[in-house]
Amino acid sequence: MVKKKAMSKKLAAAILSLMIAACGCGAAQNSAPAAQADAGAAQADAEAAQADAAPAAGESDASAPEAPATVHIAHRYASKAEGQELLLSNEEYYNGFSQNDLDYKMQKKGASMEEYKAFAVEQAEDFTEEEMDAADSIFREMEKTLEENSYTLPPLDEIVLIKTTMKEECSVTAYTHGTQIYMSEKLLGRYLSGKDDSATAQLVRYVFWHEMFHCLTRCNPDFRAEAYKLIHFTVQENDYPLPPSVFEYHISNPDVEHHNSYATFRIGGQNIDCFTDFVTTRHFEQEGDSFFDCATTALIPVDGSDVYYTPEQAENFDEVFGTNTDYVVDPEECMADNFGYALTYGMNGPTGSGYPNPEIIEGILAILTAN
Repeated sequence: MVKKKAMSKKLAAAILSLMIAACGCGAAQNSAPAAQADAGAAQADAEAAQADAAPAAGESDASAPEAPATVHIAHRYASKAEGQELLLSNEEYYNGFSQNDLDYKMQKKGASMEEYKAFAVEQAEDFTEEEMDAADSIFREMEKTLEENSYTLPPLDEIVLIKTTMKEECSVTAYTHGTQIYMSEKLLGRYLSGKDDSATAQLVRYVFWHEMFHCLTRCNPDFRAEAYKLIHFTVQENDYPLPPSVFEYHISNPDVEHHNSYATFRIGGQNIDCFTDFVTTRHFEQEGDSFFDCATTALIPVDGSDVYYTPEQAENFDEVFGTNTDYVVDPEECMADNFGYALTYGMNGPTGSGYPNPEIIEGILAILTAN
């Protein structure tokens, strides 16, 4: 993966630790506890807090009593049994696996799909009451952000939260299928373990917003097309097939359901329309190998050529994707990151000094304001 984030190294490391698509085995997992509202705060403190300047997007005063939100994000929690059933129901995802996928995710050469499914289903767990309360609190904060800023989300089906160990996707923090959001106890544990860390609370909310973007694009094709247009990608009706030279090194990402968008890249002095895929530069060799350590974004010509280019070969790669995030394995992930930043940090950005490409954030907020 090309590292081009124009933010502080400390912040980049923190956000990268919560990168949430299936982007590599052994991805870093930093602690991210969150602040929670103190329901027993004194009324005088609450009134004083209300007199302060308005917080940034997604930020609220921890001492203020919670008011009922008029915006509601419908969600529920799956039991272990239902989680197992939902895991196995995502056949279209499994049908897209390469042998490279199976070997890296099972950490053995010649792994089979039957082995993978048997392993994956065993990773489902039940949520604790404390974890469900924590997630409810996060959703309430998200609802407040929408209400206080007069943002309107596109229509969204009920979100189903599913808890797993995440070992089925190489111990990442969270991922999605449809409107199912899979997460581990580590993510909610970060929220629960630090009640006064507002920066960490924002980071956890960013993860939730990032995942919600994936759910929104699946429920709203027009929203997806409009969002992708902000980074110069055009969505078309049919998926592009992966050529053999790409599929050999392909790594499936549950957050990316379609390869049906393209952008124009300048490669070797020519303008070439390409779609993207997440690939490794080498095959799995031995236990401990992580595809995150040898991953790159493949730029694949839409004309069906059995060839692909790397980001370094595209003169305008940064112009296309922007540099607000270095999570540029696909327009879906790039825009999920930008969406997460916009709803969590507003126009100030994670560092408080804005963004290298503020027009992307402005475009996202304009869409939510116009809905």
